[in-house]
Amino acid sequence: MKFCLSCLSFPLVPLTACALILGTPLRSQSQEAVPYLVGTGTQLELVGFPIRSPALDTGTVNSVAGTLIGWSPSFGDRPFGSGLRTGQEYYAEVVGPAGHAWLGHRLELDEAASRTRTDHGLVIAASTDNTRGMPNTTLAGARLEIRPHLTVPGLMQDTIERRVIHGGEKTESFQFFLPSSDGSNFWAIPFVSGKGGTFWVDQKTLRTVPGSQLVVPPGSSVGMMFGNLRGLNIGLTGEAGNTPVAKPLLAGFNFASYPFSRDMRVGLDWGNQASGFRGANSPRGADRIEIPIGNRRLIYSPESGAGSNALRWRMVNPARRQEWKQPAEYLDQIPVGQGFLIWKSQPDSNHFFYPPKP
Repeated sequence: MKFCLSCLSFPLVPLTACALILGTPLRSQSQEAVPYLVGTGTQLELVGFPIRSPALDTGTVNSVAGTLIGWSPSFGDRPFGSGLRTGQEYYAEVVGPAGHAWLGHRLELDEAASRTRTDHGLVIAASTDNTRGMPNTTLAGARLEIRPHLTVPGLMQDTIERRVIHGGEKTESFQFFLPSSDGSNFWAIPFVSGKGGTFWVDQKTLRTVPGSQLVVPPGSSVGMMFGNLRGLNIGLTGEAGNTPVAKPLLAGFNFASYPFSRDMRVGLDWGNQASGFRGANSPRGADRIEIPIGNRRLIYSPESGAGSNALRWRMVNPARRQEWKQPAEYLDQIPVGQGFLIWKSQPDSNHFFYPPKP
């Protein structure tokens, strides 16, 4: 099955009361807790998550030796790795100090190796999800937060199992398009076998998908078709981010969402020259934002003449994509939680999302 970019819509709305809490911290954290409702219909949709799982702990990096990070968590009554749950994917996020070279970057944990340590050492896995490569001595002094990844099974599996076992839904009606940081995108389908549990498989190869490929990294979005009978409606509560989020971009399409719990003002909060974009006199060959809605695809490119660091993203003629739409229409805001596509003519490994401006 090919990914149909022309049949997406985005009904993600705020929630005043929560139904599901993401993760369990080992200690109280100061970040703001944000409730959120994820709602979809029965069409294929592009969904982002503007919240994160609560951090297990925070500490400062003391040393780096190969793949091993020495740090000082506050949780110290037993080896830190012993608190990592089997089957859960974790990452280290650099949240400070301001001006640190690694601020906003993420490192994937080797959970099995970290669990076997008798100290608090963190073993880092070689992964394309490491947003600045493997750690080195320049990481010293960074303040880390260790948190569980949001994953498609963690977010959706309980609801899927109830719908299949008790609601008469077919397992193949639940399909998820998972973009990967290395460009190896794929469709995943849950197979619910009742007493035997649920297995996630690659739709093309029918091979079991490892948990590391089912994560939803910050700043990413997921394509999902949630059932034929009715859509999805679940409440989530997570932490609101307040530090930069690294989101390296590949040449071509990138599945994205603003990783903060506010509507994104395009050209101000993101999409300006500081974000790596440049205005052009025509959309020919320019970078693009694409927002599929229903059977339409809204396409925008940055226009020259907006002044200084600010840019305005102007709608492209859908019938003649080398020209602007007339009269001029602009994209000034993307609602919180809405997934979108970034098309880049050249890769940008240093791309970041930054918290909303005042």
